Amino acid sequence: MKRAVLFDVGDTLILGHPKLWLWPLLQERGLAEKADGSRLMEAVMAAYRVYNERHMQATTIEAALPVWAEFHRTLLSGIGLGEHAGEISGFLCENWRNPKVWPLTPGAKEVLGELKGRGYKLGVVSNWDALLPGVLEATGLAPFFDFVAASALVGAAKPDPRIFRVALEGLGVEPHQALHVGDSPDDLGGAAAAGVEALLFDPYRRNPEALHELSGVLERLEA
Repeated sequence: MKRAVLFDVGDTLILGHPKLWLWPLLQERGLAEKADGSRLMEAVMAAYRVYNERHMQATTIEAALPVWAEFHRTLLSGIGLGEHAGEISGFLCENWRNPKVWPLTPGAKEVLGELKGRGYKLGVVSNWDALLPGVLEATGLAPFFDFVAASALVGAAKPDPRIFRVALEGLGVEPHQALHVGDSPDDLGGAAAAGVEALLFDPYRRNPEALHELSGVLERLEA
């Protein structure tokens, strides 16, 4: 019987696609039409390579913001907006607590509230830096969670099973009593290595074998 549900954050509870958080800012500044959308996916991959290489050292807010600044600059340069990268990156870093920068996945709060109401312990297991607790607060997600395991703060990143073990210990549950929801192979692999059942989630509906709605988590637990 499950007693706890663990969640990844990026592209699980918060949508990371730039069209949802960066494009509105570009439109406000009259820059959206200048962006080369054909290069977006390549730019996103390059930006995340930069982030993944550096985020584990971002154990304080002061250390994390430069990592995000480089992420933003890499992304903006990749879509042909390099001359505006410094200005926009500076704005995003100064406003990192603005919930508009972190669009929620549809149904996130409703599903978390329902799980909480059913008595499940809720935890976060996410490859993220020291900004994560503040981001959860800014988006209104923080009150739902009993424990947050951010990779930079616990010293292990998915697919390393240690980050799951930290979360399980924090929640006081055994591996078989937890279900993890995430969007990547690292979620599945790390959870499996820790003995935790996992559900693959895809909010963009690209993978026909994944859940496309967070409400599917409720249905899985009822099965």
